[in-house]
Amino acid sequence: MNCVTIAECVDEHASDRPDHIALVSPDQRTRTYAELSRNTRFLARSLARLGAASGDRIAAVVDDGIEYVELYIAAARLGAVVVPINTRLTPAEACVLTADCTPRILVWSADHSAVVSRLLTTNSASVVIGTMPNDAPEGSVPFGTLVREGDELPEVTAVVDGDDAYIIGYTSGTTGRPKGAVMTHRSVAAIAESNNRAYRLPERSVCALTGSMSFVATVPAHILTHLRFGGTVVILGKWSVPHLIDTIERYGVTFTYIPSPLIDEFAVAAASSPARIASLRSVLHSASKAGPDKLRRLYGVLGDTLIEGLGMTENSGGLVTATRPGDFEPSSPAVDPFASVGRSVDGTDVKVVDENGKELPRDGSAVGEIIVRSPALMREYWNMADATAAALVDGWYRTGDLGSIDAAGFVYVSDRRTDLIVSGGMNVYPSEVESTVLCHPSVAECAVVGAPHPRWGQSVVAVVSLRDGAALTLEELQDHCRRILASYKKPTRLEIVGSLPRTTSMKIRRNVVRDLLLRT
Repeated sequence: MNCVTIAECVDEHASDRPDHIALVSPDQRTRTYAELSRNTRFLARSLARLGAASGDRIAAVVDDGIEYVELYIAAARLGAVVVPINTRLTPAEACVLTADCTPRILVWSADHSAVVSRLLTTNSASVVIGTMPNDAPEGSVPFGTLVREGDELPEVTAVVDGDDAYIIGYTSGTTGRPKGAVMTHRSVAAIAESNNRAYRLPERSVCALTGSMSFVATVPAHILTHLRFGGTVVILGKWSVPHLIDTIERYGVTFTYIPSPLIDEFAVAAASSPARIASLRSVLHSASKAGPDKLRRLYGVLGDTLIEGLGMTENSGGLVTATRPGDFEPSSPAVDPFASVGRSVDGTDVKVVDENGKELPRDGSAVGEIIVRSPALMREYWNMADATAAALVDGWYRTGDLGSIDAAGFVYVSDRRTDLIVSGGMNVYPSEVESTVLCHPSVAECAVVGAPHPRWGQSVVAVVSLRDGAALTLEELQDHCRRILASYKKPTRLEIVGSLPRTTSMKIRRNVVRDLLLRT
């Protein structure tokens, strides 16, 4: 399609097939394309009345649902920028993001009122999805009211360019400081085009959305991809494997995503009820690493329906590599297809370079940094020129991931940003946890690393030395961390040592700590 924005695509589908279902909510409410087009026009008018204009940020602390999608499309009409904030973050963590992006409007689900007053910045408006809570900030406006009243307001006439910012997705570097990856309308459209092919989506594909919409990649990679091509997205919200199987059967789902912790359970359920999942054309596994044995088990049930891939926020939440039909077969040209994340997707170049930027041989054994070139790459990091210059070099994005590429082009990830911990698909940055642990009065020094975990991929381990005469239990440390960090970031294991290994420049050697843990 030639649409500049996702709003234009929705309008085209509303004209061609107005009654086709675009969205299904967790409580089974629906939106046709005609309703989605109309509601988002009205919403855009009301947001403009609240002061949102082209380039303004709209931060969202919103639970999964139709209204969240409507916000994205209304923002596209305005030329405003959506800033998703993970609902699992603590108020302190979320405040860092809103202080950085300075939103003009904060949209939030009623269940998150305890967080909102701390996130509102000077001159920002407050919009509530759901029943207005008693402790809502003064002047808060119901989302539904905005949609209804927008019918009486003048049409929005914003001119939106493809290179304008559309989404700021916050990630973090190993320093722990959040970085806002700026995705444009053009990059989001590019990833929809690419994912449509990499996901092997049929016409009018039906997606069972299993990923949280708070995760930066979920909306552009899965929802907007389907809406761009006139598909249907069934939003599950909180779900279980039996719920997913029921949804696949009920809606004739053609695409879904399975996170690492649920691979085994889904494989068992799918194997016992093959007729109930017969509509599936593709099942994606990505985000957190899964062992080859788990993928073999899933492939044994799904066959070529299974897709393994590598994606990232800086690539507009989409895949840069993916497997193709036949890649898992015994005749596959891959050195080890079940250890690979597939080959580069159409329109994307992937290579491995040494520390001087020189491309390494594609022999499956030479390990270097994985770098990516794609039309879906972010434009920049928000307000971080130095970080942008370091990450984007001559049109290539330096991922920080280590890996290799074999002669057939299959990519193998050795480590996801050397020190990064990926637990159940959630990124945990060691330095952020370390700074929290070091605030405990008993702790003298600390290193946080990831250890293999059979369900979550990795778990968070704190290795500490204590101050003289001090004592510390895991439960005490977890209670301390919960007051500052999201629950998934807290250490699940505590190791107390006399001292931590350091380099000659006195930096803690996390790699040595990690290796020691693996041997214990």
